[in-house]
Amino acid sequence: MFKKKGAALLLAGSLLTGNVAYAGFSDALVGGVVGGVVGSVITNEVYHGKRAKRTTKRYKKRAVAPKMTTEKKIQKSLTALGFYHGKIDGQVNSYETRTAIKAMNNAYEMGDTASLSPSAKDALIYLGDLFIFDRMLISNQGTKRAKGKKIQTSLKVHGFYHTKIDGAVGSGTRRSIADYKAAKGLSYGNRLDFEEEYQLISSAKAMNDKNIDDTISSLKGNKRQENTNNSSGAVILQPAN
Repeated sequence: MFKKKGAALLLAGSLLTGNVAYAGFSDALVGGVVGGVVGSVITNEVYHGKRAKRTTKRYKKRAVAPKMTTEKKIQKSLTALGFYHGKIDGQVNSYETRTAIKAMNNAYEMGDTASLSPSAKDALIYLGDLFIFDRMLISNQGTKRAKGKKIQTSLKVHGFYHTKIDGAVGSGTRRSIADYKAAKGLSYGNRLDFEEEYQLISSAKAMNDKNIDDTISSLKGNKRQENTNNSSGAVILQPAN
């Protein structure tokens, strides 16, 4: 009888121990599974978070430069000539801009008004483009886009490029390079070697400088030209409103 009770107690103890062990194993298993799931969620969140940041950075819109209007070109020209010192905002009827126009008219002997004659207006707009070209031609930025703009500007000054200066050297720019090289008797192809690129840019800079000087001279000669036209019976250019 005693042996049977002992065996029963031993069996119960082993079952109890087994249950405890089993329960411990289950808890560990569940804990491991839960821990794995939580770890996976955290890992996924971190991964997707970084991916989202990379995506946002990759597809972030590039800042668009303000449009260069004819009014802004006039202000830029007046600034480069030393008559305007305000903001380039296109407000040509502002007190600051009108004062600059009057100062230029006085300096170049074109009268004592704060208005532009049609010829002076055209000259200032043209000068605005020339000063923009000059800035691109002397740029020291080492980026691929800056280099592309310098080549496109040089081709435009030489008369071989007629579209937007954006720095993207694509098929249109390559065709312009090929036309330029053919006209100048250079090597065949649509790419520039180091010497050809240097000659293109340096000659364009010299041409652009001359265009600036000639245009400023024409501004200074507007008054004399108007007086000559008036003495011959021609209509005097009236100041623009």
